[in-house]
Amino acid sequence: MSGKSRNHEKKMTFLEHTVELLSRLRVIVISVALLGFLVAFWPMDIAKTFSASLEYTPLVALIMNKMKRDLLPKGAMLIAGSIMDTAYIYLTMSLLVGVILSSPIIAYELYKFFNPALLPSERKWASRFVASFIGLMIFGAALSYKVILPITFRILMWFVRSAGAEPIFHVSDFVNIIVTLMIGVGLIYSSPTFVILLVERGVLTSSQISKNRRIVYLVFIIVAAVLTPDPTILSDIILFAPFAIIYEAVIYISKRVEKRRAIQ
Repeated sequence: MSGKSRNHEKKMTFLEHTVELLSRLRVIVISVALLGFLVAFWPMDIAKTFSASLEYTPLVALIMNKMKRDLLPKGAMLIAGSIMDTAYIYLTMSLLVGVILSSPIIAYELYKFFNPALLPSERKWASRFVASFIGLMIFGAALSYKVILPITFRILMWFVRSAGAEPIFHVSDFVNIIVTLMIGVGLIYSSPTFVILLVERGVLTSSQISKNRRIVYLVFIIVAAVLTPDPTILSDIILFAPFAIIYEAVIYISKRVEKRRAIQ
């Protein structure tokens, strides 16, 4: 059966691969939307929600208030630029919640697309891949929230005050910075797991990964500069250091994967 699966994988046309990719992306989008809306808009107090007072406070409001306490610089103020700003940020925050909660589904669907024909001896890679993807994504998101975002807002605050302006930020801009950075860095940090998967499948070699590390690092710096609103290079340097360690670990693991494949 495994040989048959391998043959089927080789005979798949470009159209069939495209259809499969769209199918898996549909599962990812649905899971992000459902989990995001379900959790983000879940009432904090169900009893009050269905009582005569009809008090409804969604979980996303609690998350938003915590982000404001943790990240908004002292002396700064958030305002709604338009009547739809608060509705927009609720949807944006639900996207962040959905991506984080759906990370196991995202990892599994992408793994199945890149590695559709699994031998029994290879199935252990699925759990390792999913665990690595989730771990690196959470690490990237946490690094952004705990380190990069506080530094970014402090630097932006300094630019505002040095220009003699009042530190009043649109709530949509505040949330966009947070969500974009957390999701973007999380996905970038989890991307090396796909490199190991391609090595395991024989598409890439450890020598190719090692030889092209400078190009990868340059691309990372460019992407990090786009993601971070910090006009200085401080945030980029902080983001680059862990990524470089992760990439060097990927090279080491890739060499071990090649040795294992050579023995088999």
